[in-house]
Amino acid sequence: MRGGHTGALLGLGVLAWLAGCAPSTMSPMVMRLGPGNPERSFFQAGLRGGPRLSAPFENSTDPGDFAGNETSFSTQQWSLSYDVAFTEPINERLFLHVGVQGEFFYPLPLPGYGLYGGLSTYVGNPRWGLSPALVLRGASDFGIHSRGGPGTLLGAESSMALSLTPEPGVALGVVPFFGIHRVFSDSTRATALYYGAALAVQFPLGPRGRLELSGGFGQAKTGSSSTWNAPIAGARWGL
Repeated sequence: MRGGHTGALLGLGVLAWLAGCAPSTMSPMVMRLGPGNPERSFFQAGLRGGPRLSAPFENSTDPGDFAGNETSFSTQQWSLSYDVAFTEPINERLFLHVGVQGEFFYPLPLPGYGLYGGLSTYVGNPRWGLSPALVLRGASDFGIHSRGGPGTLLGAESSMALSLTPEPGVALGVVPFFGIHRVFSDSTRATALYYGAALAVQFPLGPRGRLELSGGFGQAKTGSSSTWNAPIAGARWGL
């Protein structure tokens, strides 16, 4: 690990310690657009949207009563969250990804976190290529009966970014993903699936770093609940 970035990893740990936890799922958790720079680390922070996979079990209701697609943007089942990510090159192709995700609940941010970590590799040339990634993830609200909860999640996600770099600093990509989680809500537990795809673009902001915009749709299903659409939207600044 490069000494200059040890503080960034410590900062992620402090954020995780300060936060509570939030059962929202920000996918794709890793969007590696292009080969990246094997000589330096990369930091990103911003807001991203995703589903609450514990929503069908809110307040111990029957999953059959879940509204699903009728309320795709309801804060009971969808949330914006802070996403703070750190990427560290291991070698020219293999990168390590770690991050903290904290819930953003209107009108004020509430304490919350999810932690994730994984690896990605790159196959291709400097202009276009594929970046498969595998990530492990966990999140919990520790039994707090808040919107879409209580919920604790443990799971994994695989993704495959197909990217194009038309010029230095600019990258476009499509990132399909598939995730499987174990969801715990009070005395109820179930397996949740979340899959879909996002379009993403990164472009430079001059000396101020880079901006990443993403959007797409996913499909979520928890236990015996109906499958519902989950909009994907996000914006992250990177340095």
